[in-house]
Amino acid sequence: MDEFGILPTFRGVAVHDGWRPYDYYGLTHARCNARYLRELVAASETHPEHSWPRFAIAALEKLTNAAHKAREAGRSTIPAKTLKPLTTQFIRTVNVGLLLHPPQQGRKQGATHRLLKRLRDYQHDTLRFARDLTVPFTNNQAERDLRMIKAQLKISGGWRTPHGAHTWLRTRAYISALRKNNIHILTELRNAITGNPWLSTVRTTT
Repeated sequence: MDEFGILPTFRGVAVHDGWRPYDYYGLTHARCNARYLRELVAASETHPEHSWPRFAIAALEKLTNAAHKAREAGRSTIPAKTLKPLTTQFIRTVNVGLLLHPPQQGRKQGATHRLLKRLRDYQHDTLRFARDLTVPFTNNQAERDLRMIKAQLKISGGWRTPHGAHTWLRTRAYISALRKNNIHILTELRNAITGNPWLSTVRTTT
């Protein structure tokens, strides 16, 4: 992880799935809520007699919808009258779930209890997307950026030379940047090949 040269110098918000080694880096953390939604759905199916998973899912979905609406309206935050009730609902729902699924003494804890404990212990990281609108709800964007690398490995087994790998990765990174900026990919690939590549605006901070 150090040899990639990313996490040791990264100063933004790291959105991840909660893998423990990430905690050793002095980062601002946020949890991927797509994973939590899947786990809450599984908890609902495992315990159909309980309503807390559905309430937790509803709170997260309402919060991400509120975040989208706030961004579209040009706001920097979700209005407090919307944010506070939903975050309070989520936190109370998790606490109710823990009362219904207490720790088992002398036994390995079940998946539902482990999920609820993470939601309680890392609630600030889980809800960071709602309090900081620059933070996404999930890390799916990063996974989409990496997916084609795994697809390439499955198709051809890898690359024959470091130069070929670097060239492929640079091209994929360029395409990803174009897509994120809503720029026509084929047009800009042609422009790049003919010597007029698109260059993003680089922001500098002091």
